Amino acid sequence: MSQKSLNLILIICAAVFAVLAIALLVVGILHDPDNTFTKIVLIVASVISFAVVGELVYMLSITNSVTPNYFLYDSKAKRNVSVNALNVNVVNARMANYFSNYATSEGKLWTEGVLASPTLDMPDEFKPVVAYKLLLDLATFDKENGWKCFEVASVETVDFICTSLEMNGENEIATNLRMMKAVQPFQIKYVRDYLISNKAYLQAKMMRYVRENIKKFQ
Repeated sequence: MSQKSLNLILIICAAVFAVLAIALLVVGILHDPDNTFTKIVLIVASVISFAVVGELVYMLSITNSVTPNYFLYDSKAKRNVSVNALNVNVVNARMANYFSNYATSEGKLWTEGVLASPTLDMPDEFKPVVAYKLLLDLATFDKENGWKCFEVASVETVDFICTSLEMNGENEIATNLRMMKAVQPFQIKYVRDYLISNKAYLQAKMMRYVRENIKKFQ
């Protein structure tokens, strides 16, 4: 049975019991005052009918309640959209908003040790998406100050990103990033060329991760 059909049945039942409750109450009040027993029965039946209406309304509210999914919830429609409608633009926008919970700018996530903090409170399911998004933005915008963020980021910050990637099986990329971060003197060209050449791969893996783990973002 579809959600709309169930809602319709509940609404009809609630309406029927509401009419019945009002009718029983009116009849009970107007009934022959000398027949006390019948009068009481009618009023009690009316109260029970009102209680049934309340229960049906509660059931209707429960069936319509939605637990917002971080990536799927449409605030205007007040519902979660299908995972099939999820695209990279939506994920990028939601992650940009997610970053604002931790820093005033994306650059500060790299440079101020936010991700390396031992008190960082970030759910594990978000960590791979955070790592993918940070690396993708470096490659997508391809700006000198962006690459500089990677250069000046602490080893612990880069390690957080690598560990987060490893949570989704990205062992090779994590190893390569650690090696490039450790090279002295630092060679930003290697990092830039590597991430730009893997941009499509990183984006595809980010989207796949979000879709396959969508229930974790409830």
